This record gives sequence, structure tokens and C-alpha cells, in this order.
Amino acid sequence: MLLEHTIATAAFGGLTGFLVGYFIRKIVKVVLFALGGVLSLMIYLQYQGLITVNVGKIQHFTETATSSIANYTNAILHYGTTFGNSPIGLYDLSTPFVGSMTVGLIAGILRG
Repeated sequence: MLLEHTIATAAFGGLTGFLVGYFIRKIVKVVLFALGGVLSLMIYLQYQGLITVNVGKIQHFTETATSSIANYTNAILHYGTTFGNSPIGLYDLSTPFVGSMTVGLIAGILRG
């Protein structure tokens, strides 16, 4: 009974990880393609003299965005490790599920 539960948990984790990794890879490809198109258009329009690009504002925006993402990530990780007064986190999850989901996520990202 325990072996079947472990195999089912590992299979579900692996399949879920693969699908999430595949989805992440596809979304990242589309976003980077669109971002490259926008940046290429901006460079071309600046070269033609139709627009002027304030590089200082772009740099400030990207620095603000990356620091916000880092702060939110730290807040999420801190919130996920404590629940009330007792610590709860990734260590309390099922080992077969987490292990197979990690392998599936890596395989999904590589195969996507």
C-alpha cells in the first residue's frame, strides 16, 4: 500500500513538474521574442531620428524592477518558512513528490 502511494505521488510530481517546466520555457520564449522586437524597433527608430531614448530612465526602471522582484521573492520565501509560531517549509513536503517534480521541471525546461 505504501509503495503504490509513493509511486503514484512520484509519478504525479514528475508529470506536474514536466508540464510546469514546459509551460515556463514556452512563456519565456514568447516574452523574450516580444521584448527583442520592441528593443529592435526602439533602436531602429532612434537611429532614424524619430525618437530619443533616455537611457538613464530605462536604467532606473530596470534597477527598480529588479530590486522589487528581489524584495518580493525574499518576502515570499520568508513567509513560506513560517506558519504562526511553528516553522513549516519545504522540508515538510513529501520527498518523492518534490524530488520527482524537480526532475520533471528540469526535463520540461530542457525539452520545451
